[in-house]
Parts: sequence; C-alpha cells; structure tokens
Amino acid sequence: MNKDKIKLIFLVSVILFSTFLSGCLEKEQNSPEPGTWLFAMDTANENVGSKEEYNTGYIPTLVVIDIKGYIVHRSAGVHSKEKLLNYVEKAEQSSEERTKAPDFTLETLYGTQFTLSNYQGTPVILDFMAVRCPPCADQMPELQKVKKEKGDDVVLLSIDVDGASGRETAQDVKDAFGKYIKEV
Repeated sequence: MNKDKIKLIFLVSVILFSTFLSGCLEKEQNSPEPGTWLFAMDTANENVGSKEEYNTGYIPTLVVIDIKGYIVHRSAGVHSKEKLLNYVEKAEQSSEERTKAPDFTLETLYGTQFTLSNYQGTPVILDFMAVRCPPCADQMPELQKVKKEKGDDVVLLSIDVDGASGRETAQDVKDAFGKYIKEV
C-alpha cells in the first residue's frame, strides 16, 4: 500500500471517529438526567390540589394511580422509597373497586402539556407540594430514588399547589428543586 492510501484511510478513520464521538456527546446532552421528573404549577382553573380525590389538607400529599387510572394510595407526609415502590407495584395491577382519579391537564415548567389520562398503562405518582414546605423538600430525595430505580416504568409529576393562588412561581420551584426537574 502506498503512503497516500494510508493517509487517506487514516484521515477517513479520524473523521468517522470524530463524528461518532460528537453524536454520543450530543445524545448524552439531550438526555434528561436520570432520576429527574416533571414539575408543574397548579392553576386557578384546574386547582388539582383541591380536588376531593387528591386533597388531604396537608402537603406533601402523594397519590399513586394505577395503570387504568384508579387511585391506589393517597396520604400526606413523607414517604420512603420502599413504601412508594410497594404502592407502584400495586399500581401495576388495576382494580375498578378503587376510586377513579379525576383527569386534569397542567403545563409543566418547561411548557409541555401533562394530561393525566395520557399516561394510562403506566403507574403515576402525583406529588402535591410547595416550596415553602420543609417536609416537601424532605420528600424529594425519596422520589428521586424511586425514579432512578423505576425509570420510565413510573410517571412522576410534582405539582406546586401554591401556584393556584400565585403565592409561588415557576422560578421559585426551579430555584428550590432544580436538580430534580426534568427539562422537557
């Protein structure tokens, strides 16, 4: 083989390898961080946090919804990863003996629409929270553990209930919980 052919093969190899690396880096930068999930502000129109089926009167309130849209669990307080995984496991099976979860649509912090009924077929955890709530902050690492373990096998939406009254803004939520927020 002559030197020109060797140089050409080497140059083509470098270009192909560079293109491959560039694609890998781009894919990595566009992928959401593992263990992040969607956040939304409740609104005066939807006022999801005040619906009887979701409201416990306290925050954080966690509601786990099964694959057909029925409520498996609803209670206030900080939930451990183990408890949440147990509820998610129950949510993988449906039972019409449960209460139907009211449908709603909210805009996530990054502008996509979240409609609960679009997620039938996947267990959903709704986290009703607020920035001003210390137990809500304590809940975040447990939710993150669940999301890291279950990945796309569970849908997680944190809803800032103070958004409905205007007491908290999307920027407040981003400032307080930014490391948990999926930017989609």
